[in-house]
Amino acid sequence: MNDTNFDGRARKFADNIYGTSKGQVREAVLWHQLQHRFLPRLGQGDRVLDAGGGQGQMARRVAAAGYPVLLNDLSAEMLSMARQRADEAGLASRFQYQQGAIQQLPQQIAHPYQGVVCHAVLEWASDPQAVLAALAQCLAPGGVLSLAFFNHLGAEFHNLVAGNFDNLGEAMTNRKTRRVRMVPHSPLRNEQVIEWLEALGLQVEHQCGVRVIHDYLRDKSLQQSQLERLIELELAYCERVPYRDMGRYTHLLVSKPEQN
Repeated sequence: MNDTNFDGRARKFADNIYGTSKGQVREAVLWHQLQHRFLPRLGQGDRVLDAGGGQGQMARRVAAAGYPVLLNDLSAEMLSMARQRADEAGLASRFQYQQGAIQQLPQQIAHPYQGVVCHAVLEWASDPQAVLAALAQCLAPGGVLSLAFFNHLGAEFHNLVAGNFDNLGEAMTNRKTRRVRMVPHSPLRNEQVIEWLEALGLQVEHQCGVRVIHDYLRDKSLQQSQLERLIELELAYCERVPYRDMGRYTHLLVSKPEQN
């Protein structure tokens, strides 16, 4: 099975994800993590690699904060949309673009990066371990990785409260039970991803959940009518156990030790 390429679906993806409250909440929580935990670890002028960065929502925020960005994605259509929006935002000079698989990046970049971002990619990959191995190679010693992925526990709990009792456990990755093309088909277990990272010699410094409240609201109208307050609460609860572990996505701040 190949990694998912969103050519032909980029516009639909933008509408179904980034054009909704769930996308706005996800972006708000992830940007908060970048602002307070990721960017302060970088030096002035340090380059950032956004691997699988899609339409560049997070990359534009990073670039606007003053950091040059290499935006990578498998989809040419995604990168075209990202380039157009970066140009419209007056950020063209801070961007470079590279189309292709993340697994190929270690052979394509000239130097490792002090900052690497990879959000909502692992769950679309046929071999997430290979993606993590490539990210580790792209990360410079002393560098920091912002990693977010679709959380298996959150996906399972969402199916439970929704009454999708035939779509639990390993069934969530079974082709026969996949119902929505825009929903990731391979949620990952937090403990498994952390184990893979540690096996690569990386250190997990911080964990939080993304959308720990939004998707579980009984009254879905509150997702829009109370969005500002909802985001405040998401930020307040995203690092608290057990809410952290139930988020639809998990965010990890990961570092690569300095070489001795």
